[in-house]
Parts: sequence; structure tokens; C-alpha cells
Amino acid sequence: MIEVYKNIYLEEIPLPNNPLKYLNFYVIKGKEKSMIIDTGFNHEDIKEKIMKVFEKLNLEPKKTMLFLTHLHSDHTGLASYFENLGLSIFISKVDGEILNSSKDISDTFWKNLAKNEILQGLQEDNLDIKKHPGFKYRAKSKIKYIPAVPGEYIKIDNYNFEIIDLKGHTPGMVGLYEAEHKILFCGDHILGKITPNITYWGAQHGDMLGKYFESLDLVYNMDIEHLFSSHRFLIDDHKKRIQELYKHHNHRLDEVRNTLKKLGKSTVRTVAKNMHWDIKSKNWDDFPKSQKWFAVGEAHAHLEHLRALKEIDVEEQNGLLYYYNMPK
Repeated sequence: MIEVYKNIYLEEIPLPNNPLKYLNFYVIKGKEKSMIIDTGFNHEDIKEKIMKVFEKLNLEPKKTMLFLTHLHSDHTGLASYFENLGLSIFISKVDGEILNSSKDISDTFWKNLAKNEILQGLQEDNLDIKKHPGFKYRAKSKIKYIPAVPGEYIKIDNYNFEIIDLKGHTPGMVGLYEAEHKILFCGDHILGKITPNITYWGAQHGDMLGKYFESLDLVYNMDIEHLFSSHRFLIDDHKKRIQELYKHHNHRLDEVRNTLKKLGKSTVRTVAKNMHWDIKSKNWDDFPKSQKWFAVGEAHAHLEHLRALKEIDVEEQNGLLYYYNMPK
């Protein structure tokens, strides 16, 4: 554990069997109250490691808040455990509602994922939702939470954190910005070396890649000296990294354009198969099954962004979505 700023501590929490490797677990230690940010998976080893942090810093659960940047299980898996210890929990209303609808295989979130699998063409891969990382390591019960509302503040001693809307990686991801100290806790919004997965969340949430771009623009123009992200190393120059992320997604969009130009009408799965991924596999059949959800979801998000730009359109045939170029 290291002190990355005055009374702000970082502990790397291993994420078993996951390409992300570990979660950057933050603690803001205050005199009267403290705050932890995100929890890691619902896993005994992670629970034990975090409780050792509580011991080292003499954190009292009932005087500690839990701020959840977004709903993914590597950030919320132990939320109900900490609620039972007496921590008050903050998460955005949008992500909180989705989180509480993903506890059981029969809940809305997993039903929608299964429906999307069919529309995307993933039924060919015979995926088992029970082996999805988000399902395997999820919190097992609903949580009571305080909505984290963008524009509102959370004060801890001399820190006055503004809740910032960072939607894109999830529909309701939020961060914490401290203007005086030029600090931003950004969750998975901006990561070093690896790129946040921008996926399709359903028609009700619209163009998620477009919303991610808007959130990147917001952060690009903020005065930041200390960017505390959730995975891997900390980033020194947030503007440079944002430019790299734009370049990455523009390259992805070109891959999608070229695939549709070459193949014509294509399913989401077909487009994903023709994109390049930083995963060691011989071909799509060799692709790790647990990662196919993320690859196809990201392909779908890029397709929907091009559709929002009115470059392409989509139609449903025999239960599958087919995307195609608009006539010029």
C-alpha cells in the first residue's frame, strides 16, 4: 500500500483469472469519516486483502463510505458485504438499478444479455452466462444505495469531491473530481496501455461510443494533475492518453467500415471476427469464450456509433441484426 497523495492510499487488489490483473483500490482517510472506492470481485481472497487495509488504516466501517464508480463486478462484487458491515454506498442511479437487476440468472440484466447474444449471432458460440466473469463474481444480493448525482459533492476533511458524469464504459459511470488539488478518480474511463471496453447496452441507452467521446472531451478540458484510474499504472498526462484513446477508436471504426465494404451486410459477430484484438488466439474459434461477449459488445457499440452518424443502417432478419452501408 502506498500513499499517492496526502491521506489518499492505493492498494493493488489481484483479480484472479482476469486479463485486467488487478484493481487499484483507493482509500481517502479522514478524521471523522473516510471513503473507499470500488471493491473488486466477490472473492474471499479479495475480501481478506481489503479487510487488512481496513486494519492498517484503522478504518471504522460505520464511519466509512463506499463509492462505486460503476456497476461491473470487479468494482462492485463485495458491495453487499460492505453494506452489511455498515458502510454507506454511493453509485449512480442508472448503474445502481442495473446492478440490482443482475443478481440472479433470471434477472433482467442477464435476460437482456441472452437476447442480445441471439441478435448479435453469438448463439453459434454456445456461451454459458454462468461462466461470464460479471456473473461469476457478482454481489449476490441487492444493495441499498445513495444515488451519486453529478454536480453534487462529497466532503472529506480538506477534500471536496465533485461527482462527475463519465458515462460511456457503462451507462452511469461516475468519477470524483477535486478542483483545488486537481485530482480525478476516473474509474475505468481512462486507463493506461489498455483501452476501456465500450460495449452495446441496448437500444434504450443509445450510442454509447458517442457518449464515451463526450465524456473524454469533458475530462480533456479539466485541470488535472493526478489521475487515479482503476487498473494498471497511473497516468501522468491525461490529454495525451485521451488522444491515444481517440486514435484507437477511430482505427476501430475504420475496421468496421472496411469490413462492411468488403463483406456487405454482416452480423455483429461477423464484424467482431474481422476486427483485430490484443488476445493471443489463432482464430475466432480459439478466442477465449469469456472474452467473446466483450469483443462482440465492442463491435456492436462501434456499429451503433456509425449508425448514429448515418453512415450505416441495420435490419433484423430471422432473429439476427444485419448492418450495412447506406447508399451514397
